[in-house]
Amino acid sequence: MIPLLERLAAGAAEAGRAPVASVRALALLEWDRLTGQVAAHCLSPLSAQAVRARRPLPAAGLIEPWHELADELRAEGDRNQWPPLNDPSVLLALLDQPPPVRLEGPDLVHVASLAGDLDALRAHFLDRRESCPRWSEAALAASPLEALRGALLRALEPDGRLRDDASPKLGPLRRRAALQERAVRQEVGEAMTRARTAGWTTGDEVTLRGDRFCLPLRSGDSRRVDGIVHDRSQTGATLFVEPAGVVRLSNELTSLRLEIAAEEARILFELNRAVERAAPALRDAAGLMLLVDEVRAGLLWSRAVRGSRVRTGVRLRVSGGRHPLLMEALGGGDPAAGRAAVVPLDLAVPDDCRVLVISGPNAGGKSVALKTVGVLCLLAQCGWDVPALEDTELPPLGALMVDLGDDQSIAQSLSSFSAHMRHLGEFLAAAAPGTLVLSDEIGSGTDPQEGTALAFAALEQLAEQGALVLASTHFGLLKAAVHDHPLMQNAAMDFDERDLRPLYTFRVGDPGTSHAFDIARRMGLPAELIERARGRAGHERVQVEQLLIDLDRRARELRTAGEQARDAAAAAATREVELAARLRDLERERKQVLAAARREAEKAVREGRRAIENAVREIRAEQGAAPAVRRARDRLAELERGMDADQGEASPRAADFSPQPGDRVRIPHLNLVGRILEVRGGRLVADADGLRLTLGPDAVRPLGADDSESLAPVAAPWSQETGTGGGWSWQGEAPVAEPVLDLRGLTGEEGWQLLDQLLDRAIPAGLGAIEVIHGRGTGRLRGHLQERLRGDRRVASFKEDSAGGVTLVRLA
Repeated sequence: MIPLLERLAAGAAEAGRAPVASVRALALLEWDRLTGQVAAHCLSPLSAQAVRARRPLPAAGLIEPWHELADELRAEGDRNQWPPLNDPSVLLALLDQPPPVRLEGPDLVHVASLAGDLDALRAHFLDRRESCPRWSEAALAASPLEALRGALLRALEPDGRLRDDASPKLGPLRRRAALQERAVRQEVGEAMTRARTAGWTTGDEVTLRGDRFCLPLRSGDSRRVDGIVHDRSQTGATLFVEPAGVVRLSNELTSLRLEIAAEEARILFELNRAVERAAPALRDAAGLMLLVDEVRAGLLWSRAVRGSRVRTGVRLRVSGGRHPLLMEALGGGDPAAGRAAVVPLDLAVPDDCRVLVISGPNAGGKSVALKTVGVLCLLAQCGWDVPALEDTELPPLGALMVDLGDDQSIAQSLSSFSAHMRHLGEFLAAAAPGTLVLSDEIGSGTDPQEGTALAFAALEQLAEQGALVLASTHFGLLKAAVHDHPLMQNAAMDFDERDLRPLYTFRVGDPGTSHAFDIARRMGLPAELIERARGRAGHERVQVEQLLIDLDRRARELRTAGEQARDAAAAAATREVELAARLRDLERERKQVLAAARREAEKAVREGRRAIENAVREIRAEQGAAPAVRRARDRLAELERGMDADQGEASPRAADFSPQPGDRVRIPHLNLVGRILEVRGGRLVADADGLRLTLGPDAVRPLGADDSESLAPVAAPWSQETGTGGGWSWQGEAPVAEPVLDLRGLTGEEGWQLLDQLLDRAIPAGLGAIEVIHGRGTGRLRGHLQERLRGDRRVASFKEDSAGGVTLVRLA
């Protein structure tokens, strides 16, 4: 067996011996339907069967080979170079027949065809040893089947008949038999003509009885022809007689046919022997093809649900997670069509938290959130992609324990509460580090106070045993108890109080409220009944519920303010980086200008010296004649005027200028205009376009009438176009590209337009990476940008910083 197939089979066996999830847990998470989604992309029913049998693997070492194989095959698919595949199920069925196996000609032709397909698959991977090293290693371990295929095709016609040259003996025998058959037909034809002319026949054609050629004679005339009677009609009116003159010829034909049958049987026996000898190689190659089909199906399914290979770590953090079955339901049976309708789940368990208790409105998504987390963990531990963003992080699980729904049973005398307690007891007996527990409505089904006490005690015990727990509840007392526990935190599913509908978004840190009265009003219950219910609930309870709602609203406002403050700080930091870069550029320009001025000054000095020397030589040559002296004076005066003109362009500092706070000044060496903030110890503190500078008095000049025009502010690189389009355009000169792009406040599509244009300029500008500031907010802008970046060929990789408001994009 191919070593790769052996290792994967061993991992599957280990998953069976030490299951991560029980049969009941898999059933509650509808695992059969999930694997059915993947299996629908298989070519072979055997691959689909293997997909449906997949179970989460208990160790990272067993999961990683599946990810590696998928990554190599994913690259092939991205290049539209999928390996050649066929369905080997018929071949394997032929090989798995109980002995003695005898394959007929058509079966052997099918074997030859599949052998060619299997060899083509092997060759595909052997040609890609660098890009597909693991698949190539498996292909190298598979034996070539060209010899078997060649032997079968040399002996067989496409319809399964043996070729005349299948053996040295078969062709001559068939030719002799054909000649003998023509002789028989000629002889019996002549006998038929004579009998028909004499009126002895009941038909016009020679007939076959068995493999003997006979005449259809009237029963009364049958004795008129010497021969052997082989049959008679149902009425007895016709006898079928083989003429005596034909018997000897027919006997010779029969003998030849027997020889042919024996030779064909011998050849088929040898071909069957060849297939039998190659059966292990055929099974290995077919197993490899089925594995390729299985991994390919997972990748095609991942494309449909926009899956990602997520990180494995110690944290549980879901980013943009979607439940595949919910996508399928909202897409009319097509997960890809329903993806946009599913609100993505963003859920992160804090590092110091072992128990997360989720509360919120009925039908608000609590159960779906629990199921989504469970399903994503199972998919990841099967080695499949996960329908979530790449920054999702899932912990390796030793066990997944699930209690969802209602297990009441009349036959087993179990109430809902009894069933929940039985499952909770099983969890407590087995929970350990590496265990994830998902419990819906923990402690429900009994008196709320007693249920709360039991639920809290169980959650505390599970946390102490090292398990990670996600539980949902409507119990206010349980929310309060969780709030004070160091290992537990509340979380909530958000609710739109204006439209009275769940938002299906997740929030950690605050308890949610059930909003039972609001939902009841939305569902059409009479207002009088709802007010009566509020009165029955008690004034204090209603006050507490309203207090929770107000606290929830205040918490959201504080979070929004905090996010805005963080965004402002990030913007300020970005502006500081930009100004520092601008300052460096200006300093470089200043040095270049000074160097050029120095060169010009040196040139002027050299020219002046040459002019003086020439004048002296001319005066001496003419012995001090007056015309020579005048010409020399004129040249020196002209040179002096030129130097005075150059000096005038330098704008010297006014002798009486004493900068004071509030004065607008020019900073020549930085090519900036600023305002004096204060004079401190003989130094000036100035602000130039948000840049705080400390300067000497000689570094500034009074702002002249023309300075404001000569120092126009630098235009922003992006500006919004006018008109109906409302798009954005780049105003700089290509390939200028800024390394930081702030997109806060924009919609997803507006942000992508800016980022798309920056990517076009960043690569020719030589940038290796850019920072995209999108803020934390709702995460919709970030999710939209990261989804577009994932399929962009200009992008090598991207990751979000630890604060969550900036994405670093590395360019290809």
